[in-house]
Amino acid sequence: MIFPTNRWLILLQIALFAVLIAMAVVFFRERLLVDSGYYLLRMINHGWPWVEHQRYILVLSQILPWLGVVFHLPMKVILLLYSLNHVLFPLLVFYLTVKIYNKPIAGFVLLMFQVTSLITGFFVPMFELYYAGSLLVLFVSALYSNKSLTSNLVLFISGFFIISSHPIGIVLLFMVMVIHFLKHKWEKVTIYGVIVTITLAMLLLKYFNASEYESGKTAAIISGFSEGKYSLTWLGGMIGFVFSNYLPVLIIATGIWVAMIINKSAKEAFVYFVFFMIIFFLSALNTGTLQISRYNEQVWFPLSVIALMPLLTTKFSVRIEKLKPLLMVVFVLFFAFRVNLIREEGNRYSQRNEILMKLISQAGEMNGQHFVVDEKELEIENVPDPNWSFPIESLLFSSESGPDSALTICTTEDYYFNDVYRELNGSNYLFWRIGTELHSGLNEKYFRLQNGTYQQLMPGGDMIKESE
Repeated sequence: MIFPTNRWLILLQIALFAVLIAMAVVFFRERLLVDSGYYLLRMINHGWPWVEHQRYILVLSQILPWLGVVFHLPMKVILLLYSLNHVLFPLLVFYLTVKIYNKPIAGFVLLMFQVTSLITGFFVPMFELYYAGSLLVLFVSALYSNKSLTSNLVLFISGFFIISSHPIGIVLLFMVMVIHFLKHKWEKVTIYGVIVTITLAMLLLKYFNASEYESGKTAAIISGFSEGKYSLTWLGGMIGFVFSNYLPVLIIATGIWVAMIINKSAKEAFVYFVFFMIIFFLSALNTGTLQISRYNEQVWFPLSVIALMPLLTTKFSVRIEKLKPLLMVVFVLFFAFRVNLIREEGNRYSQRNEILMKLISQAGEMNGQHFVVDEKELEIENVPDPNWSFPIESLLFSSESGPDSALTICTTEDYYFNDVYRELNGSNYLFWRIGTELHSGLNEKYFRLQNGTYQQLMPGGDMIKESE
C-alpha cells in the first residue's frame, strides 16, 4: 500500500492539492507574469532549461514544459504544463515524503507554503526559493530517516539544489542542520561535511562568476550601510510592514514556538526564533519598499518556511496531538480564505490578459508582427498595468494560434527605456525593456517573426470599456 497510515489526512491533502491544480489550470496564462514568462521563453528558444546566476534549481521549474518542447507539443499545452509544473513538483515531494519517510504532515507544510504569504506570488511561481522550500521539506524528512542509502542520495541531490537556489536558501539549510545537531549531535557528521563542502564550492563558483545582477544587489546593500540608510526609523518601518502584511505568519510561528516550549523543546524553539530574526534582517536588507508586491512576497517568503519547519522536526506530546482535529479545521478554513484571495487577484490579472488578447487580435489584422502601445491608454482602475513582460506574454499568447501568428507588443515606456529602441534594426525584436534579440534566435517551431519595424497600436475605447 502506497500510504500505509493516516489515510484520511492523506486524502484531505490530496483534495487540497487538487484545488491548487485547478487554480493552475484556470490561471495558466496569468502565471506567466514577469520572471515566469521570461524563463519560459528563454527555455523554449534555447531548447534546454534556462539557468541564470548559477541558480540550478531553476531547472526543476521547467521540466514539464521542456518535455513539451522536446516532443513539439502545441504552445497552449506547453503553457499549461508550465503552470502545472509549479504545483505538481510540491505534490511529488509530498508523495516521496509519505511513501519513503511516512511523514504525512509534510503535505500540510507544502500546502501552507503555497498560500500562507503568497497572493501575487502565485502568478510568478518559478521563484527559486519556492522550490527550495519544497526541497527543504524533502531534505528534512531524509535527514531524520534511518534509510541510509536512499536518504543520502536525497540529501545530496536536494541539498545541492537548495544551495544553488539563493543565499537565503543556504541559511535555511544551515538552520535545519543546526536543529538536527542539537538532537543527534555527530550522528550524521558525514552528511554535514558533504553539505558544507557543496556549499563552499557553490560560494566559490558564485564569487568568481558573480552576475551583474547579484553584484549590483550586494553593492546596493553595502552602499545602504555607508549612506546610513539602515536606521531605527528604517527598522521600525520594516517591523510595521511585517506586522501589517505577515500577521498570519507571525501568529503561526509564535503558536508553534509556544507549543515547542510546552513540549520541552525550548532550545530548538530558540534556534528557530534566532533564524527567524536573521531572515527578517536579510529580507529587510533585500528590499527597498514598504509596499506589498510580488517581489516583496518573494523576498519575505522564507519567514513562512521558518515558521512551519518545526512541524517536521519536532515530535509533539500527546496533549498537543489531541488538538489535531481542531487544528485541521482551522487549517482548511485558512487555506480556503487564502485561496480565495489568490482567486480574486487572478481575476484582476485575467482582466489584464483580456486587454492583451484584444490587442493581439487587433494587431493580427494589421500588416506586421512588431507593435508598440501607449500604456497610458490601457489604464483601468483595479486592473494591473502592463509591465516589462508584455513583449514576452504577447509572443507566447499569439503563438498559440501557430508560429506564423506570433507577434510581439511592447509598451512605449519599454520602447524608449534607456533608448533601447535604437538597437532595433528590423532583424530583431524587443525581448524586454533592457535588451533586444535576433529573430534568428527564436524557436521557429513556435515563433516565426519576419523582419520588420515597430508600428503603433491604437486601442479603441470600446476595447478598454469591454474589459472593465
